Amino acid sequence: MVRAAGGIIVTNRQSDRARSDRSAEFERHAEEARPGLLAEMWEFLSTNKKWWLTPIILVVLLVGALIVLSGSGAAPFIYALF
Repeated sequence: MVRAAGGIIVTNRQSDRARSDRSAEFERHAEEARPGLLAEMWEFLSTNKKWWLTPIILVVLLVGALIVLSGSGAAPFIYALF
């Protein structure tokens, strides 16, 4: 028998079972397919209520697209916008 921090007595079998359950859960999560970048970003924004990051991310993506397109054949059309 082992006495836990809360004063609860836990037998070695119970602690071994809990450890194997955590190990099985960890392995199950490791085998799952990883979400994509957009899915992970959406989950982060919705879970943590960081909606104020949305305009910042959109502006960064827009500036990145302008930089990429400025080196292509679309450059004269982009420069005309400014």
